Amino acid sequence: MTVQTALLQGTRLLEDAAIAVPRLTAEVLLSHAIGCERVYLFAHPEQELSELEWLHYGRYLHERLQGKPTQYITGRQEFYGREFRVTPDVLIPRSETEHVVEVALSLARDAGRVLDIGTGSGALAVTLQLETGAAVWGTDISPAALAVARENAQRLGARVEFASSDLMEAVGAGALDLIVANPPYVP
Repeated sequence: MTVQTALLQGTRLLEDAAIAVPRLTAEVLLSHAIGCERVYLFAHPEQELSELEWLHYGRYLHERLQGKPTQYITGRQEFYGREFRVTPDVLIPRSETEHVVEVALSLARDAGRVLDIGTGSGALAVTLQLETGAAVWGTDISPAALAVARENAQRLGARVEFASSDLMEAVGAGALDLIVANPPYVP
């Protein structure tokens, strides 16, 4: 099966299941199965998939059709121009959260110490540290989330201190210039 045929079939399956942006989702899943960037798919539509690539692609399509978010399938989410690792242990950084970054940046240009409460993947903490150079702490009650956040900080070259803590117990409010948080929506 060729890249082009795989994309057509995957898109059709996703459309039939009313998955949002079916073509883009098929492209992301196929590029993940092949281990390439999406642009490669457009440049090589005639490439034959190996049996292993086809099996991976089929599994990823099945997972998406079962409701698993694409980001958890690929383990990646772009946020503020950087790629973050995500797992089911963290919430997927939302595009709306980039507005939190913009507001925080307008307030944090002179802030020396910033705390991200409920850091999850570390997207806010890492982004603010890299954009401002401030001393940044991230807290989370989940050890698994903190492991993901630490990995993201290390991979992206951010100097963020992470602590297992409920809210800000591990840091203390007196030493902070700015506190940010983007808790999940709770109905």
